[in-house]
Amino acid sequence: MIKNVLFILWLSFNSVTLLAQTDNYPGIWKLEDLSNSGTAAIQLTLHIANPEKNLLYPAQLKIQSGSFTGVYELLLVRKNNWELAISKNKFAESESPFSLGKSTQLLNGIFDYSKDFKAVQTLTLKRYQQNAVVNDLIKNIDSNKNNIRLLINFLNDAEIKLVKQNNIEWQSNHIDAILSSGYSPGYFGLKDTVYIKTKDGSINLSSNKKNGNDIVSVRINGKAVLEQISLSKKNYNEEILLDTGLNTLCFFAENFSNNLPNNGKLKLELGKKNITLDFNNKLDSAANFIIVKLYFEPDRSKENNFQNYYSNKAEPALQANEKLICNLVATSQQLTLALWDDAVEDGDSISINIDGRWIVQGFPVKKNPQFIKVTLKPGHNTINFIADNLGSIPPNTSILEIIDGNKRKSFTLETTLGENNLLKIYYDIRPEAK
Repeated sequence: MIKNVLFILWLSFNSVTLLAQTDNYPGIWKLEDLSNSGTAAIQLTLHIANPEKNLLYPAQLKIQSGSFTGVYELLLVRKNNWELAISKNKFAESESPFSLGKSTQLLNGIFDYSKDFKAVQTLTLKRYQQNAVVNDLIKNIDSNKNNIRLLINFLNDAEIKLVKQNNIEWQSNHIDAILSSGYSPGYFGLKDTVYIKTKDGSINLSSNKKNGNDIVSVRINGKAVLEQISLSKKNYNEEILLDTGLNTLCFFAENFSNNLPNNGKLKLELGKKNITLDFNNKLDSAANFIIVKLYFEPDRSKENNFQNYYSNKAEPALQANEKLICNLVATSQQLTLALWDDAVEDGDSISINIDGRWIVQGFPVKKNPQFIKVTLKPGHNTINFIADNLGSIPPNTSILEIIDGNKRKSFTLETTLGENNLLKIYYDIRPEAK
């Protein structure tokens, strides 16, 4: 009875810990498969990097057996707090004295995370069955046959439990390439990033498998949109709403019925964009996941109002002779400043500089608007308006209008000698649509 109570308490604590943890995955994990003699026959080391968006984990896998050493790159994807999906393909950085070819695809499935009473952390491999691995993948000299057979059997059916050694994340100049399909050394289930202008859309799920019961899940930015959906009887539709900026959509194959690959298909409609993720495609057949990054970029040209800019960094304190007009965000590199006197034209003149670089000096303020083109640098820009005189009717007054496409914002400048009006503008560079 006491043991049962202790087990329930441990299970509850462990579940809460899993939910509350920051990230247990990055670091070095090891397995040693001992032969009958007690010496290490096969050593496997998994080195996991810090993730992108807490979802995508580039990793390096090292396999050692006798004279053989193979180093591979792969991608792991967080399904939830205790499961990491494994990319079907593993790119060989190096292999000697022979190659395992595509037989590394036998490590196809998920790593299941657990922690015991002694806080020992373990990743246990749970394989997904697949049709077959072609027999002619490994072409080597006769002396390697026994070692090859040992490795294939190990990858195919050995119990693999990796124990965490430390929290030192994998660091490599290859990490960014793994996370970018255009530069990746191999295909890890990650599609090209799609730039879209529509925030809302719909997902349609289907399968062409006549026999069997395909099950799939869809997650966007780590949140479940469709969970464990059976595709055996009918198509399934769901509306979605994306976040502004980068979104990561993960399409997971949850089963391989009757030893056959999952044939699930996802069709995504976002405005005029149509995207298909299909486990029937050759590259994705027998894979655990397909991922597409969606970058939602609102059409800023249709907005009439500037956004206010709020910096997370400490700003330098204003000097005694400085007055802040406003903080704005601009999405165009070139702005137009319209300047005029809406009262009496009384001989006021003004000088303007950006970050100390003079745009105009001694510029007369007229009754009718005059226009000045200003080019911004990426990031922070400070425009300084300085009164050259007080005119015949103090103080020096003028109307300033900032124009960025359809966006306009007006200010009244009242400047005395020795006092500067500051306008801080953050030029936000937007990615080019593809």
